[in-house]
Amino acid sequence: MTAEYFNEHVEAEGVAYDAEADDTQIAVVGMACRYPGAVTPEEFWHNVVTGVDGVRTLTADELRAWGEDPARLSDPRYVREHGVVADFGDFDAEFFGVSERDADLLNPQHRIFLECAWEALERAGYDPLAVPGTTGLYAGAGRNGYASVIRERSDRFPGVDDLTLSLANDPEHLCSRVSYILGLTGPSVAVMTACSTSLVAVHTASLALLAGECDTALAGGVTLRAPQSGYWHREGGTMSPDGRCRTFSEDARGIVAGDGAGVVVLRRLRDAIEDGDHIHAVIRGSAVNNDGHDRAGYTAPGVRGQEEVIRRAQLAAEVSPGDISYIEAHGTGTPVGDPIEVTALAQAFGADGTGDRTARDTDAEGPVALGSVKTNIGHTDTAAGVAGLIKTVLALEDRTLPATLHFTGPNPRIDFAATPFSVTTRTRKWETSRLPRRAGVSSFGIGGTNAHVVLEEAPDAVPAALAPAPAEQLLVLSARTPTALDAMAGRLAEHLRGHPELPLDAVARTLQLGRHAFGHRRYLVCADRAQALAALAAPAAEDSAVRSPGDPGGIPAVLAFAGAGAWEIRSARQLYASFPAFRDAADACCRALAGPLGQDVQRLLTADAEAAAEPEPERVARFTVAYALARTLMDWGVVPTSVTGRGPGALVAASVAGALPLADALRIADAAARGGDPLREAVRAAAWGTPELPWTHAVTGARVSPGEAADPGLWTELLERAPSQPADVPALLTGSAGADRLVLEIGPGRTDNAHAALLDAVGRAWRGGATIDWDRLHTGPDRRRVPLPTYPFERRTHLVRPEPAPETAGVPETAAALAPVETERPTPDAPEPVEQVLLALFRQVLGTPEDVADPDFFEHGGDSLAAVELVSLIETRLGVGVSLDDVFDHPTVSGLARVVEGSLT
Repeated sequence: MTAEYFNEHVEAEGVAYDAEADDTQIAVVGMACRYPGAVTPEEFWHNVVTGVDGVRTLTADELRAWGEDPARLSDPRYVREHGVVADFGDFDAEFFGVSERDADLLNPQHRIFLECAWEALERAGYDPLAVPGTTGLYAGAGRNGYASVIRERSDRFPGVDDLTLSLANDPEHLCSRVSYILGLTGPSVAVMTACSTSLVAVHTASLALLAGECDTALAGGVTLRAPQSGYWHREGGTMSPDGRCRTFSEDARGIVAGDGAGVVVLRRLRDAIEDGDHIHAVIRGSAVNNDGHDRAGYTAPGVRGQEEVIRRAQLAAEVSPGDISYIEAHGTGTPVGDPIEVTALAQAFGADGTGDRTARDTDAEGPVALGSVKTNIGHTDTAAGVAGLIKTVLALEDRTLPATLHFTGPNPRIDFAATPFSVTTRTRKWETSRLPRRAGVSSFGIGGTNAHVVLEEAPDAVPAALAPAPAEQLLVLSARTPTALDAMAGRLAEHLRGHPELPLDAVARTLQLGRHAFGHRRYLVCADRAQALAALAAPAAEDSAVRSPGDPGGIPAVLAFAGAGAWEIRSARQLYASFPAFRDAADACCRALAGPLGQDVQRLLTADAEAAAEPEPERVARFTVAYALARTLMDWGVVPTSVTGRGPGALVAASVAGALPLADALRIADAAARGGDPLREAVRAAAWGTPELPWTHAVTGARVSPGEAADPGLWTELLERAPSQPADVPALLTGSAGADRLVLEIGPGRTDNAHAALLDAVGRAWRGGATIDWDRLHTGPDRRRVPLPTYPFERRTHLVRPEPAPETAGVPETAAALAPVETERPTPDAPEPVEQVLLALFRQVLGTPEDVADPDFFEHGGDSLAAVELVSLIETRLGVGVSLDDVFDHPTVSGLARVVEGSLT
């Protein structure tokens, strides 16, 4: 559906399409993800809306299997909570052409991201191996310890060197590997900005699309912890003591880590509309910046930088703060980070900190909703920004604002009353009179690289003047194995049951154009959803394998024209109205007919009312429809290697083979209605020639020579003595076609519906290996793609683990068992002076010169994270707990020593 057609023929329902703005806007047309408790966007959204917290307790057995020291598990400071992606070590290596050994070496992050890239393109309705135009990829991965595990198990991989490990594990090879396997020829750029990586990737991909560097772009990120482990909680640190993220809450005490991967498919909005893409949401604008040095330290967030990136994104999107009704926050749930983020948001939205919101649009409604997906899945690091983006896209599409979990009351350092924001504590419909709905998504990285994206809901339009699509549709399925093909059929049936609103023609088009054709295939012709479900539930043909997958023409095809029966005229008219190739061939027949007969046939194919079924026009019309069907098949990519036919079908075969000019064939068909001498005279007068295609006699199986074709006796037998019942066309070629040929029936046999017969022939040819020009099947303005289930990967486990740790009795299995206990203080025989120990720890954390006897922690480069490390070291070395406030209030060695000595006495 072109943008021009959209503007002229579409009635908007609440959200209008702005043709003038689309040159700077980006459409989100596909998504795929793996997050704790979810392997599809649908599962992810269900969990978010229903308030599922995907973070769970790692069992002692799981941790031992990854080599975790059992002694750690009983330490009260060790938190065993993590957002785990299920089966992250499984991979369909054979599908992607990766050897078993290389699959074991390949980092799980690279594998899962590759699968997500494939799924995202399929969800966008594109064959991942044949995306039109140039496709770019912008993404990043975290760093994990999988390469170290492989080094420890070097006995399993003799000859593997550091370069091999680097290529299989380092984040900078993530995008290039995916581009290599999928054949993507656009820019392939690794993005590495820590926690903001995947949203920076979305921003970079959007700019590349607008600059014309690519026509389609994938953007996202992935992080997987391998080896799996919990973490040490340090008082005052960034990690949560109980494994729960409480963004903006009064009891927020830090983050919890999670695994995840997310990919979005982006296209220029105008291109997406013209190509019929399913648009989930629109990126109106985005921005990226850095905090610079205007903050407490390298790892600390900065108010000014965050405020500036939000303002810049709104400027790029050409929106005001009053147009935004939801913010998906970075929202780590740290006592310091959350107040800084809200302060920056408030300043960007015009609040002055005293409750005055006059700088915001005066007609803006109520507070801006505020939320964070980290309360559902944990902090997924390099995949965090795209997780927030996907959540917000789904919220816009569903017009629902999901609750932020674990919020008991506002952080006392945040004065929400002085801001336009309110934390969303319950899931509710996204009601607003300001349309279209718009949202902002933030992601801030350690090191200060900030990203913000402004999203808008997709144009919500209902086609108002589209001609109805033909009822019969051709659904095609293919897979690498028969079992995957069966699984694919089951997935599609389940999806159609759950989405009765899907137009069957859009489903058919998406399957035809948006899926790669593999070596095991099945097809079904259906007129409605009930027929589709019945066909999908039926057993597939025993042999689904394509016997000639390397030949673009597939199995040699024989066009077999049946002689008896008549077409249902309405279906022939539908073909004439819908498909140019059919119409051109039928018109050629009508022009070749002299006088009123041609007009009668034309009227049969175009009149709304039933024309009189007189013998002459009916017989010629039967020829015309069969001939036009054959030409349509050939126009769509079915290349016959021979033709045959019985009764009147033999006449069509002769014409299609090139042995008989079309005008002569029509005169013979007309004469056959009168029989006798008129038929013989028409045969003698015809300009018979040598066939361009082999033409086989339906009874003898021999090739028909020009001399035999010109014999009136042959045609008297074929046309005047044709059987009254439809012939068993495949049986006509017994002994001549053999098992390596595919017979495509053209004629009323299994059905008198010409359109269904045409689609059945196309489906049989495609199942035989033919390459079909699917665009030829879809010639109208409505060319929509719709999201459908993706390929059912047949995964096997490819995971290298360290030697498991020995079992230890009494290891607690739940977080509740890890209640804090008083740390036993060491009792050395000759303890070092506290000041001397602290001086050594200062030098360890800060690298202070040895000639500085009483260094100040912050004057020598210390910051909050370094202070957390110092506090942890003091507890480990001296067996006494000090707080971050103690370090801030007493930053020198001598001052802190007095605090420690006071605790020891």
